[in-house]
Amino acid sequence: MNALWVFLHGINNTPGVWDPVVANMSPKPPVKTPEYPAVTCIEDIADLLWEQLPDACVLVGHSFGGYVALGMLAKSPERVAGIALVNSHTREDSEGARELREKSATAAESGKYTKLVEAVSDRVYHPDNLGRLDLSQQREADTRDYGPVRFSAHQRACAARPDREALFSSYSGPKIVVASEVDLVIDPEDQRVMAQKCGASFKSISGAGHMLPAEQPVRLAEQLSNWGRSFSS
Repeated sequence: MNALWVFLHGINNTPGVWDPVVANMSPKPPVKTPEYPAVTCIEDIADLLWEQLPDACVLVGHSFGGYVALGMLAKSPERVAGIALVNSHTREDSEGARELREKSATAAESGKYTKLVEAVSDRVYHPDNLGRLDLSQQREADTRDYGPVRFSAHQRACAARPDREALFSSYSGPKIVVASEVDLVIDPEDQRVMAQKCGASFKSISGAGHMLPAEQPVRLAEQLSNWGRSFSS
């Protein structure tokens, strides 16, 4: 695992969501967990991140972070030593989804950001994890640190992103899709089919919902470590 591993977080998360995953990687690779600015274009985010990074990187993206990883792959495929999509996908938004994102962005800008996050909290965790105090405390802290400005910008970045299926399919390096057993945000079966169509490995992890890195960090670290050992010296 000599390449730098770049862990890319999702919307309403901060880089710290990856800390328990990184801590359980074996062997532990060199790691960077960047934070994104409030930019409304994923390609611009990709450019800003590549300016900070070396020539060989393994990209691990959760949810929105997966969209960022694919944007980085589109910009500099020769610098990507491997790519892992975690609770993410390659397709573009439907027109209806774009409209909902714009409504959410506008609502956040009008002072309703916290209410928006609270309204979907039950959907992002596995039912068995809804009572976990550590998860609710982390979500509260991440919401406070992430904030409405970035939320609105990144919702618009999601809405504007192109379909990346052909890009992910054509990438010949190591690639894996990791899904949760239960994901009410991005259907796990859709993720499995995507992986199969694009020639990527696929792994499913039980006991987690959409917030897999926070809910099952040890199991996710194990899957990523095993994958990394398959192509690293």
